[in-house]
Order: sequence, then C-alpha cells, then structure tokens
Amino acid sequence: MKLKLVIAFLFAAIGITNAQDEKVDMLMFEPVYNSYSPNVVSTLILENGDEVKGFRDDVDRKKGQIYYVKLKDSITGKKKEFNAKEIKEMYLFPGGFEKLTKTAGHILNVRQWESRDLQSDLIDKGFIFFKKQTVSLKNKKDERDLLMQLINPKFSSFIEVYGDPMAKKTTGLGIGGFNVAGGLAKSYYFKKGDDIFWLEKKNLDDYYDKLFGDNSDFIAKYPKKKIKWKMLGEYVFMYTKMSVK
Repeated sequence: MKLKLVIAFLFAAIGITNAQDEKVDMLMFEPVYNSYSPNVVSTLILENGDEVKGFRDDVDRKKGQIYYVKLKDSITGKKKEFNAKEIKEMYLFPGGFEKLTKTAGHILNVRQWESRDLQSDLIDKGFIFFKKQTVSLKNKKDERDLLMQLINPKFSSFIEVYGDPMAKKTTGLGIGGFNVAGGLAKSYYFKKGDDIFWLEKKNLDDYYDKLFGDNSDFIAKYPKKKIKWKMLGEYVFMYTKMSVK
C-alpha cells in the first residue's frame, strides 16, 4: 500500500511538471477535489448567517455535485445534517491522497479580485471553497441547489469557474480511482453576472463572446480565432486583470 502511494505521488509530480513545461495554464485553476478530510474542522456558512464548524462525516452527491452534508461536532460528537439549500458557502479540507496534490502554486497575490464571499484565511490554509448555486446540470436537467467548488478563488470577481466532477479528461493516469497525472478537464461550469452554465471544450468558440466579448483589450490580445482550451485559466485570469477599473 505504501509503495502504491509513493508511485502515485511520483506520477502526480510528473504530471504537474509536464503541465508546467507545456505552459498548461489550466493550473491556474484549483484541482477539482472529490475526497475531504474527516480529521480537519470544516466550516459551513448558512443562509441565515450562522457559522457551523465540525468534522466532515458524510457528503452526498448528485452527478458529482454536493447536495447534502453531515458534520460531527468537534466537542460533543453530535451529528448535524444540512441540505445544500440551507448552506450559502462551505470550506472543506482535501482528504486522502488528494491533499498531497494541493500546491502553493495556486496562491496568487491578487486578493482584490476574489469573490466577495470568500474567507481568504481559510483559502490560504488550503481549504476548498464551495458555494451554493442554483444550476441546471449540463444545461439539460431541472435546476436544483448544489454546493459547487469554486476553482478560481483568487480571480473570481468577474467570472466564477466551478469544477465539474464528472468532466471527461483529455489524457490522464488513474490510480485507485483518482486521476493523478496529466489530463485537462473537458468541461466546467461558468458564472458571469447571474447566468451560470455548463461549458464543454468543443463549445468554447460559441461562448467566447458571452465570456469575454465585453472587453476590447482582451479581444485584441486573445482573438476568438486563436483561443485554445488549455489556456482557459490564463484567459479568465487576464480578463479579470483587464476588467479591473
């Protein structure tokens, strides 16, 4: 088992290095995490303003997105259950092997570009940020309240990008059900203004104007005919930078 973990870690390191060598700017996005530590105190901010802390006991999903959370009080051990519709935002810590892949490379000195909902101290400590969104999964299903992972927390003031846990990957190596090396997600959820939608790699051209078309400086630097999916992280980052007045 230890050997397997060591091998997995080495592959993860190789994957990150290769991505950097190829300047795959998707790495500006946080990884999409699917496991969360039961040993680190999580934080929930409820819609009524209450803050609840406790150890992650259970997480249930709908098509990969979280709709139910159970916490265990760190002192009494009492368990409390919360539906996504009750929660405004949530901070969980990555668990298992996945926590080894969370690197400092995602910490950018651009705090003024964050979502206003963020508790930056928790993000800087390595916590994953989730925010409730009313969303239609893959733009096809009935809308429902889900807790979605914001993967660009440091530059999310104009465009919020949310992970798609069910996204297909371009390439990758799976160990124990976890993709540890290489591979770019082929889909994400985007929110701009009040509009949230699912975007696939093959449809990036169709959504270019919706995402970036209101910024002439961006269009001049990154014209539609030259855009590449692997540069999406840089596009969102630069759009944010160019949109700050």
